[in-house]
Amino acid sequence: MNYMKFILILSISLAGILVNAQTVQIIEGKTYTNNDDKWYGVNIPRLTPSVLTFKNNSITSVNRYGYMLCAGDEIPSIYNNNLDAAVITGNRIKWNGSPEIGIIPHGIFTGYNINVKVKYNYLDRVPMAIIRKSNGMTDVSGAVAYNIVKDPGIGVVIKGMNGIRIYNNTFYSSLTTSETNRALIDIYQNPDISPAGSATGTKIYNNIFYTKNKIKNINISNACMPGFESDYNIFYCESGTPLFSVNGSLKTFAEWQALGYDTHSIVINPDFKDFTNFVPKKRLDLGKNLGTEFTTGLSPDAKWGTRDPATSAQNGTWQVGAIIHPKPENKPPSISISLSDKGSDFVAPATIEISAIASDSDGYISKV
Repeated sequence: MNYMKFILILSISLAGILVNAQTVQIIEGKTYTNNDDKWYGVNIPRLTPSVLTFKNNSITSVNRYGYMLCAGDEIPSIYNNNLDAAVITGNRIKWNGSPEIGIIPHGIFTGYNINVKVKYNYLDRVPMAIIRKSNGMTDVSGAVAYNIVKDPGIGVVIKGMNGIRIYNNTFYSSLTTSETNRALIDIYQNPDISPAGSATGTKIYNNIFYTKNKIKNINISNACMPGFESDYNIFYCESGTPLFSVNGSLKTFAEWQALGYDTHSIVINPDFKDFTNFVPKKRLDLGKNLGTEFTTGLSPDAKWGTRDPATSAQNGTWQVGAIIHPKPENKPPSISISLSDKGSDFVAPATIEISAIASDSDGYISKV
C-alpha cells in the first residue's frame, strides 16, 4: 500500500509549563522517478521535530546535482536535529547517470541529525551514497548497517560527525579511477565551519569491500584517528592489493595493518554468486559478534519493493557482509545394518555378526 502518514502527538506537562509537539512521518511503499539534471530529491519536511520512518520506497534519478533523499540540513540552523533518530530502511535507490569525478548527487542525506539508522537499503550507482554530516555532533545509537552499496562514487561519507558505526555492509565497485577518486568510506572533518567539525570514533566492522580496480577502500585524515576502529572486514581487489589512504598518503593492506587497523581482517574473494544480489556462495564466518542490536541481516532471497526485504538472523560465528546465510537444516544421520552371512534363521546357541555403518553429512558420529 502506498501512503504517507502524518500524526501529531501532543505531550502536555501537568505542571502547565511545557508543551512538546512531535510529528510522526511514515513514508512507505512509494515510487519516485525524476529525469532532471538538478533535483532536490524527496525532501522530508523538518521545520518541526519529527519521528521519521522512510521505508520500502523506490527512488530513481539521473540528476548530476542535488539529492535523491534529503532528510537533513547542510549547515547549522534552528531546524537541525528535527529528524533525530530517523529510520531509513528497505529502500532501493538507483541512479541512472554517467559516473564522473566531481558529480556527487547525494543519495541518503541526513545532515545535522544524530542517531539515524540506515539499514537494509540497496543503493545502485549512487555517486555519493550515504552521507552523515554535521558540525561535530556525536552519534550514539545510530548506525549504517546491512546495506548493499553497488558502484558508488563514494559509499559512505562521514563529514564532521563523531561515533558513526558502519556494520555488516557490502560495498562493491567496478568503477575506474577516472570515474571516481574517492574512497568507499571517506572520513574527514567538516571544514565548512570554524572550528572544523570533528569526525572521531568511527567504527567499521564486518563489512565486505570488493573493488575491480585500484580505488581506495577507506580514507581517513589524522584529525579523525582518535577512537577510530576497523576490523573483521573482508577486502578484495581484482587488480592487486586493496588500497587505503591516511592523511593523503596511500597505503597497501599490509601497511594499513601495520598501523594497527584490520588486524583480524583478511584479503579473500567473497565469491558472490552474481554482482546483482551479492550472495556469497558459502558462509563467510569471519565476523565479530556486535550484539543483539545487530543480529538480523538480509536474507539470501531478499528483494526490494513495497514490503520489507527478507531477513536472516546471525547464527554461529558471525558472518560478514549484508547477506546472512540462515542456519542450515539439520539432516538426520544415515544408518545401514546388515548380517554378514545374510541369514535370517538361527539355532541357539549361535554367534551372529552384525555390520553397522553410520554417516552424518552435516555433523559427526561419536558412537555406533
